[in-house]
Amino acid sequence: MPVNERKIISIILKECDDIDERCDGYKEEIINVISDILIYERRHRVSAMNIQKKINDKFNAAARFLYEQRGRDVDSKGPE
Repeated sequence: MPVNERKIISIILKECDDIDERCDGYKEEIINVISDILIYERRHRVSAMNIQKKINDKFNAAARFLYEQRGRDVDSKGPE
């Protein structure tokens, strides 16, 4: 991996440390999404692929995860 890619990844990971943990596993999910997008970008440079669809699918999956986790958090608190 080239030095500039390592630098970008280290900056992204440092920034992820400052993300509020909105639900269990939130930071980890965000880091996984970013990691996958970086992998898609690298593959896209090597061969043509429908990167936009892959990124959209990844964001949709992360949105579902967040929606489900926040629903669990609300359910676990019970009625107010």
